[in-house]
Amino acid sequence: MSLVYKCMIVEDEPLARQVLEQYIKEHPSLELAAVCNDALEAQRQLTLDPVTLVFLDINLPRLSGISFLKGLVQPPCIIFTTAYPEYAVEGFELNAADYLLKPFSFERFLKAEQSH
Repeated sequence: MSLVYKCMIVEDEPLARQVLEQYIKEHPSLELAAVCNDALEAQRQLTLDPVTLVFLDINLPRLSGISFLKGLVQPPCIIFTTAYPEYAVEGFELNAADYLLKPFSFERFLKAEQSH
């Protein structure tokens, strides 16, 4: 029996959200628990229904993904999904499991998912 990880997408771009939803759907050990358009919505959702893994964009409205992560007391595993390579070092300093640079392939998604 394999483990199933509850995950959340925090992404404001519809196309990027759709790609992640499809990749998660195609991965048998991932269960999509929530999709949030911004970090404030994700904060509320995490208090209601904690998850194991978050696919987190950095450039979000109102509160960045970096600020969101810094504000979590006990963060779940984080995989950043962003178009901004310049935040990679800071992301890893915050203990991100991986850093997916958009656009990323399904193969790269699988490699990131295995890193958590």
